[in-house]
Amino acid sequence: METQVFPRRASCGLRKLTTNHLIAARLAEQARGLPPGVKHPNQLLAAMRRAAPYLGHTRLLPLMETLFRWTQPQDWAPGAEPIVWPSNEELATALDCSERHVSRLIASAIEAQLITVRDGTDRKRRGFRQEGRIIWAWGLNLRPMAARHADFLQAAEEGERARQACREWRRQAGVARQFLAQLLSLGRERGLALAALETRAAEVEHRAVTLRRAEAPARLAALVEDLQALVAETRTTLEQTVEGADLSGSGDLRVRPLIPTNTSRDPEGSTVVAREAVAPPPALPSRPRVAAAEADLRVSPAELVRLAPKLENYLTSDRPGWNDIAEAASVLAQHLGIPRAIYGEACRALGRHPAAIAVAIISTKPATHFHSAGPAGYLRGMLRRAERGELFLDRSIHGLREATGCRRERLLTAVNSGRRTGLASKRRGEMRYSPANASAAAPASGKHG
Repeated sequence: METQVFPRRASCGLRKLTTNHLIAARLAEQARGLPPGVKHPNQLLAAMRRAAPYLGHTRLLPLMETLFRWTQPQDWAPGAEPIVWPSNEELATALDCSERHVSRLIASAIEAQLITVRDGTDRKRRGFRQEGRIIWAWGLNLRPMAARHADFLQAAEEGERARQACREWRRQAGVARQFLAQLLSLGRERGLALAALETRAAEVEHRAVTLRRAEAPARLAALVEDLQALVAETRTTLEQTVEGADLSGSGDLRVRPLIPTNTSRDPEGSTVVAREAVAPPPALPSRPRVAAAEADLRVSPAELVRLAPKLENYLTSDRPGWNDIAEAASVLAQHLGIPRAIYGEACRALGRHPAAIAVAIISTKPATHFHSAGPAGYLRGMLRRAERGELFLDRSIHGLREATGCRRERLLTAVNSGRRTGLASKRRGEMRYSPANASAAAPASGKHG
């Protein structure tokens, strides 16, 4: 029986060359010795490790770290070649993977221009050292790492700058998304037709979710631009639709909030804020703005919590200080419907602690106390009064003290009157007419008759 023998092709078993193989070989020829400023080959590996996330070489890091364990500093001298010759079996044991996977990793490293190959005639890796120096070797040449050191540093710097820019774009996107949610919530509370704007907001929100982990500054910048445009359009729509709402920062000169400085004599539920049909009165002589120090207002954090009980629900400390009061007031302002922009403007104009006191004062007012702009418009009016030097928070605090004192006095009076009524009724019960009392009293009256 004859056995047919087919001739072996010349290229059978040889590594298939690509243009990246040739580029890696040219880099190995150009680099002689370590780059300037590099004293140890591990610095090359550190630069590659820093740039790997931005170059897409993260999966090749274990292979390169393993290959660098076989090299020594003298192999990188100008007249030497940093060639290592571990077999695929040894690399598979070190990397805890299969030999086939090792072959794929080596091919990817060559395509990434990180290593080049010096093959022998039998295509096996082997070498010989004498006194620590390589005499001859066939295997994987690490010289392209030295040639690409500058590329690694540049890629790492550009990637870190891009990541920082993406972080800033994400922060701005988060701020715009929160403000947009507040505007849409306000529109829904007012019963406005914002279906088109809500649809666009949903589309932009979907884009924001898809770009949450993206490292694309251009796409994130476009997203932030769309968000800010949508916020501006929604804000303009609300300003034009809601009558009397003072959200744009333009002063409503015909609305002057009245801040009571003593106990109000109006019946409960009456409106204190009135619209004037005439031009605003001329500004009074300027006086210093609201004091920024809480000591000038002569109120302690504990007393302010007692005067404004709603503030206590947002405190995180049993013994609050002024910083705790300010943080609680910022949350209370949002629950009262005061936008963050208006509260921030109050903090800049009045100071952080006086702004918190102003919000606490507003929280003591009933819902019927405000006009259509609500607590936000009331705070705007307080800021306009502060600009004219007509805002006196100490008088408002004094009014709250008097109101609290009157309520306490009425409560004590009611309790005491109840006690006196009970005692009087008890005594009247004891002195009621009864037959026993009448029979006992009759003989006494007869003796004196």
